[in-house]
Amino acid sequence: MSRENESLHFVAAPVYLALGIVLSLLVFPKNIAYASITIAAVGDPIASLIGERYGQMHVGRKTLEGSAAGLLVSFAAALLWVPPHLALIGSLAGMVLELLGVLDDNLTTPIGAGTAMFIASIL
Repeated sequence: MSRENESLHFVAAPVYLALGIVLSLLVFPKNIAYASITIAAVGDPIASLIGERYGQMHVGRKTLEGSAAGLLVSFAAALLWVPPHLALIGSLAGMVLELLGVLDDNLTTPIGAGTAMFIASIL
């Protein structure tokens, strides 16, 4: 599951994803944890796939097209767990973090999406 440029060294992405999942399950209510994990598990790979194939507008190493596709798909998937307004907020937060590439998006996407949904849910 590593990219060609990652095959010569330790691939940390699965470790960060596992950490993001565990932290989400420990910190957030179940529905928000499940939604944040879904956003990371669905949005990030779709963003990568679409960005690599169709991306034209780059933001660093990422593309706006990939992030938009990740946003749409993660929003739809998050609807399984949370109401539409939380799914939209979580998906937006997750895909902005994925686009910006802050730290490792496998860790920041579920935590950021969960945090945004949790804050929105208590406001």
